[in-house]
Amino acid sequence: MLRLLLRSIAINLASIYIAAQVLSSIISYVGGTQTLLLAALTLAAVNLFVRPVINLLLLPIHLVTLGLFRWVSNLVTLYLVTWLVPGIQIHAFTFPGLNLRYLIIPPLHFSAFGAFMVATLILTLIFHFLYWLLQD
Repeated sequence: MLRLLLRSIAINLASIYIAAQVLSSIISYVGGTQTLLLAALTLAAVNLFVRPVINLLLLPIHLVTLGLFRWVSNLVTLYLVTWLVPGIQIHAFTFPGLNLRYLIIPPLHFSAFGAFMVATLILTLIFHFLYWLLQD
């Protein structure tokens, strides 16, 4: 049990660090390694204690959408972590757009909620990739 908890904390730490590096204009942290470690511990605790309650409350919506609404529990979890750890912040940002030969994406402004959605998506993808990579 302790081994699983330590692995979860290590994967959370690596996920938050990688996401903060990839999304440097969206996710910022002040305080260095101590803040990242505190955020990883908080994320592990929230995932262990609060997330099951959130999933239980959102169960009818999960059933209706066949699990596609699961990202809301991840979003609430990330919001709780940024609320509990004052050194972690998620900022609104503007996507400058993309103009390829056959693909044009106009510039988009993401509010704080949109930034939380993008950060949640990236953080979840990184976490699941690292968890898959390090599984027994």
